[in-house]
Amino acid sequence: KAKDDANIRSLVESETSAITIFGKTWDFHVKESFKIPLNENLEIIHSSVSYLKKHTDKVFFDAEHFFDGFKNNKGYALKCLKAAKDAGADCLVLCDTNGGTMPDEIEKIFKELVTHHSSLVTSLGIHTHNDSDCAVANSIIAVKLGASQVQGTINGLGERCGNANLCSIMPNLHIKLGIKSIADSQLKA
Repeated sequence: KAKDDANIRSLVESETSAITIFGKTWDFHVKESFKIPLNENLEIIHSSVSYLKKHTDKVFFDAEHFFDGFKNNKGYALKCLKAAKDAGADCLVLCDTNGGTMPDEIEKIFKELVTHHSSLVTSLGIHTHNDSDCAVANSIIAVKLGASQVQGTINGLGERCGNANLCSIMPNLHIKLGIKSIADSQLKA
């Protein structure tokens, strides 16, 4: 149960106004890494998000390995998003955890979600890794297709080949595409 998990309790004890939690969305990892039934993973996602939502203003659900999961078992990956959304997640962040999803795949999957599964996607985010050197492009494509939140790091620092580089994403969004970011409002304060 979420209330008995030391990690979940630590997140609540931090008393932040927003919490991000990762959850497995690739059936392969649920079966091979967790070695639990798929439905049990859905229950873990739901109970974790639901519990956190009772203790903080915003909960971001990072759908770990979402793109690999979607390509392998679309139905299950969507069930994971639904479990998080039904539990009250404020934003569903789609993760390219392996960093191997190509820009055309990001575009195709985002378009499918927005077009055919709109009841699931009230607020979407993107979290990309740079293993195939596409993290910045994939993040920008996701924003153009409706992602309202981008997770990344300064200079793309991160595990393996790094994360999406916010120092590249933010000026491209602002200068080239005219898309304002949270930093714009903070600059005027």
